[in-house]
Amino acid sequence: MNVCAVLVNYRGTGEIARAVMSVLADAPGIDIVVVDNSDDPQEWAHLESMLPLSVRRVRAPGNIGFGQGCNLAMGQTQASFIFLVNPDVRLLPGCTQALHDTLLASPELAAVSPRQFLDNGCQWLLPPSWLPTALRSWVEERALRQPQAARRLARAARSENLRFWTTSQPIRQRALSGGAMMVRRSALMPGEPLFDPRYFMYFEDTDLCMRLRRRGLHLAVVPAARAIHAWRNQPHKATMMAASAKVYFDKFFPSDSTWMTKSRTVAEGPISTPYDFTPFPAGGVQIPAHWHSNWLLELSPSPLIQPAIALFGRGSHLTAPYDVLPHFESASVFGRLSCSSSPDDPRLNKYFCWPSVGTSCVE
Repeated sequence: MNVCAVLVNYRGTGEIARAVMSVLADAPGIDIVVVDNSDDPQEWAHLESMLPLSVRRVRAPGNIGFGQGCNLAMGQTQASFIFLVNPDVRLLPGCTQALHDTLLASPELAAVSPRQFLDNGCQWLLPPSWLPTALRSWVEERALRQPQAARRLARAARSENLRFWTTSQPIRQRALSGGAMMVRRSALMPGEPLFDPRYFMYFEDTDLCMRLRRRGLHLAVVPAARAIHAWRNQPHKATMMAASAKVYFDKFFPSDSTWMTKSRTVAEGPISTPYDFTPFPAGGVQIPAHWHSNWLLELSPSPLIQPAIALFGRGSHLTAPYDVLPHFESASVFGRLSCSSSPDDPRLNKYFCWPSVGTSCVE
């Protein structure tokens, strides 16, 4: 395989080493480049001692950010396919090969990602990545303030998510997560960096997906390729996300555009909770009899239940998902229990929440 795996380290050598071993276990002999952004001699020495000799290490001139770290790594290889792997990602057997084979067989695809799970048991599915647009920003701002708009968005998003979570074939996507993404080098213009250097962290992968799509190229998730991504909702990174979001929207959707103006106007109104969320019962929940063979639990940090992780289940009783709640850290968690084989119906669904400290389910 003409593939190079790229990883960026920032003071997390142990995590990076485990991710590297995951890549090597899945694709022995693959080319790997690790860029160290730590700007710390001790961390660099630790990295040197822990990584296999076959792994190329590149010491960045400081903490240059994730995107620039990936750009630096890409300059170290001529591989036809660049496989971006986050430190908290673990590849499952056959992942690299399935992504590589899909790109070889489908020249219209510029990039592909594996199906990703949150947990080691591969029970909790991560959601599809979303592609921010000015129109979508307006839709979401309305949904946060108008229950009917929230329900229309929920029906559309849930339907799309179900197709994404249940398909066994490669499925086209509007965007992919840079946490686990294989990119075709030739999809980039000559001299074009993989990531726009204006993004320090976050939105650099969204920017890439938008650039590729605007050239008429396509993206897909490959269910035959699987990976575990131990995502965490980290509120302390909100400032960096907001800064990157501004770069992205200023670049693709000028602030004076019609939909951005409408979005800002709607955002001035108070937020209202679209569903009747109740605290999850201490003793668990009894599943309606006609859902026993196909219920679906979705959890999200947003009261819109979008984006959401998903658990497909069977049985008559649901206990609190204490194994995954810590991934949301200090944020409130909103849940929807429904029948996976039926259309979304707020009258039948059950809505729960695990409020953050000092808040309630209806705030």
